[in-house]
Amino acid sequence: MIAYTPYLILLLPLFAAVAIRIFLYPFPRIAISVSTGACLASFVGSLFLLSSGTPLGGMAAPAIPWVEFGGFKANFGLVADPLARMMATLVSGVALLVHIYSIGYMAQDASRSRFFAELSIFVFSMLGIVFSDNLVTMFIFWELVGLSSYLLIGFWFDRPAAGAAANQAFIVNRIGDFGFILGILGTWSLFGTIGFADLPSRVASSTAGWTVTAVGLGLFCGCLGKSAQFPLHIWLPNSMEGPTPVSSLLHAATMVVAGVYMLIRVLPVLELSPITMTTIAWVGGAMTLLPALVACQQNDIKRILAYSTLSEIAYMVMAVGLGVPASAMYHLTTHAFFKCLLFLAAGSAIHGCHDEQDIWKMGGLGKRMPFTTLVTWIGTIALCGIPPVSGFWSKDGIFAATASHPGLAFVSMSAGFVTSFFMLRMILVAFGGSPRSEGARHSHEGPPAIILPMLILAVLSIFGGLLPVDAFLGGAKEGHHANWTMWVSLIVTLAGFVPAYYLYYGAKQEPLLIPILRGKFYVEEFYQRVLVSSQDGVGRLVDAFEGWVVRGFLVRGSGVMARAAGQGLRLVQCGQVQVYAAVFIMGALVLVSWLMRSGVR
Repeated sequence: MIAYTPYLILLLPLFAAVAIRIFLYPFPRIAISVSTGACLASFVGSLFLLSSGTPLGGMAAPAIPWVEFGGFKANFGLVADPLARMMATLVSGVALLVHIYSIGYMAQDASRSRFFAELSIFVFSMLGIVFSDNLVTMFIFWELVGLSSYLLIGFWFDRPAAGAAANQAFIVNRIGDFGFILGILGTWSLFGTIGFADLPSRVASSTAGWTVTAVGLGLFCGCLGKSAQFPLHIWLPNSMEGPTPVSSLLHAATMVVAGVYMLIRVLPVLELSPITMTTIAWVGGAMTLLPALVACQQNDIKRILAYSTLSEIAYMVMAVGLGVPASAMYHLTTHAFFKCLLFLAAGSAIHGCHDEQDIWKMGGLGKRMPFTTLVTWIGTIALCGIPPVSGFWSKDGIFAATASHPGLAFVSMSAGFVTSFFMLRMILVAFGGSPRSEGARHSHEGPPAIILPMLILAVLSIFGGLLPVDAFLGGAKEGHHANWTMWVSLIVTLAGFVPAYYLYYGAKQEPLLIPILRGKFYVEEFYQRVLVSSQDGVGRLVDAFEGWVVRGFLVRGSGVMARAAGQGLRLVQCGQVQVYAAVFIMGALVLVSWLMRSGVR
C-alpha cells in the first residue's frame, strides 16, 4: 500500500479543487475546510513517506502506461526517492500554513471559495512536479503550475493591474518553457531516455559532444522562466498584485524553486558541459546582486520581498552551477521558512494597516503590532544569514563553494551587504518612527489564523538549519566550513546595516534617490520599446499585407474578376437565336482567318 502513497498525496488536493468548483462553491466555510483538510492529509502523507526510511528507496511508484511510439516511451510515473519525499513535505507543509493563514486573511472576500479551489489546484500541480519520475510528466505539471499561478495572481480580476500581471507571468513563462521543451527533446535524442532514474547511467556511457551544451542550456531555459532569473525575471515582482498568501506560496517553496529542483533532477546532463555549468553559475551569481540593488529603491513592502526572492533563488542557481546541489537544496529549505514568514508578516502589516502596502505610509507598527515586528526581525536575520538562525548555515555552504571563484564570491557577498541594507531600511521605515497614515494609526494584529502560521514559521526559521537536508541527497554535508568565506560574508553582511541605520533611522521621506535602481535597470522599458515595439511593427506590417494583398487583391480581387466574367457571359447568354448565329459566324471567321495565316490549306 505504501507504494501508492505518492498518488494519494498528489490527488487529494485535486479532488478538493474539483469538489469545491462543482459542489461546494456556494458554501465557502465547507469549501475552506475541504481544501485545508486535503492539504493537511497530503502533508501527513508526505511526513509518513519521509519517516518511512528505506522501503521505497529510490524506486518509483507503480507507473501508468501513457505514450509509446517508435523508440519513445513515456509513462505517467511518480518517484518517491528521498529528495522527492523531502520536497513534498516542504511543499505541502508550507502550503498548509498558507491555507491556515488564508482563512483569516481572506475571511471577508466574497470569492474565497474560488480562491481555495485555485490554491488546491496549485498545490496539486506543484506536488506533481515534485513526484514526477520523468521529464515529460514533469512538463505536464510544469504547465499546470503556470496555469494555476495565472489564476491566483489574477485572482482579483476586476483590478487591471492584477490581470496584466497574470498575463505577463503566463507569457514570460511560456518563453522559458519553449526552451525547456527543446531541452527535453534533446535529452531523449542524446540519451534515449527521459526518466530521471536512467539519466545517470545513460550519461555515464554517453559520448555526446557539443550538442549536450545546447541541451543543457535548453533545460536551463525552463529554470529561467519558473525561477525568474535573467532575462525572464520581470514577471515575479509584478506577481505581487495577487493576494498576499499567493505571494507567500509562490515565493517560498513552490513555483519559483521549481526551476532549481528541476536542475538538480537533470544535473547529470548539465555536468557534461562545463559551458552550461559556468553559464548557470554566473547567471545565478549576477542575479544575487542586481535584484537586491533594485530592492533598495522599492516602497511597496511586498515588492521589496519579491526582489529579495529573486536574489535568494539566484544563490540556489549559483550553487547548482558550482556543482553543490546539496547546498542549493539546503538553502531552498531554509529559504522556504523565512521567506514565507516574511511574506506572511508583510501581509499581517498590510492587513493591520487596512490594505496599505507603501512602507512610507506605515510607520510606528513596532508598538501597535509587536508580534508581527518580532517575526519580521527573525525572518530578516535569517534572510541576511546572521548566526545562529537557519539562513546563516544554508548560505555558508554556498559561500564555501565560491572560495575558488573570486568573482562569484565578490558578487554574492556584495549581495549580502545590499540585502542587509534594504531589509533594515524596510523595518526602520515601516515598523519604526511614528504613523504616517490613518491606516498605520489604527493598525492592529490579526486574528489567531494569521498569528499561528507566523509563530510556527518563526520557530522553523530559527532552528531550520538543524535539518539533515544533506541526508536526503545521499551525500555528506557540503557546507559549514570555517574558512575565510564564512567570516568575510558575515562581516560584509553586518556592514550593510550601518548605512541603512544612518540613512533611515527617523527618516520621514526617502533620502536616497537613484534613478537607475528606481527604474529597475530599465529592463522592462527595453523589452517594451525594442522587443514589443518591434513585434508590434511586424504585426502592423503583416496586417497591412493581409489587408491590401490577401484580402484586397487575392480575395476581393478574385471575386471582382469572377463577377465581371459572369457579367460578360450573361450578356452572351441572352436566349436570342440571331445573337447566337452572329457569334457563331464571327467565331468561324476568326478560325478561318487563323488557319489562313498559319498556312493551313
